[in-house]
Amino acid sequence: MSETLVRYPPDQFMIPCHLTGKNFSPRVASEKTGIQFYTQTEVGEMERIGKRIATYGDASFEPPLEFQQMENPYIGLFWMVDTLTEHIDTLRSCGADDIYIDLGVVYHLDVKLEFEPDFLMKLANLKIPFLISGYKEEVAE
Repeated sequence: MSETLVRYPPDQFMIPCHLTGKNFSPRVASEKTGIQFYTQTEVGEMERIGKRIATYGDASFEPPLEFQQMENPYIGLFWMVDTLTEHIDTLRSCGADDIYIDLGVVYHLDVKLEFEPDFLMKLANLKIPFLISGYKEEVAE
């Protein structure tokens, strides 16, 4: 079983938000919003992968663990959209040109997602891409 599937049990979501920009400063964005990035690179810093000087700032964050470990996997997604709704203008003012949510769904049988109209309207108002990827859990027999 992959590390991802161990970290995210079946029927759970991985909900990272990725931000990049030529002038994006994750440090300033974190200070202004209180968002804790789990990866971040400032323009001019050495990239972790590739070992080059970064020409773009980038960062990623997920909902806090208490919102990811609830029985309802949608709670973390709601947290992400609410957080972005509150801070999207500040993130953009910190140089984030490209912002998107990359929803990963881990499942072991069939997968069906349901989104209420109010949630979809909030998501649409962010004017950012929303990616969905499915990852079927490999079941040992």
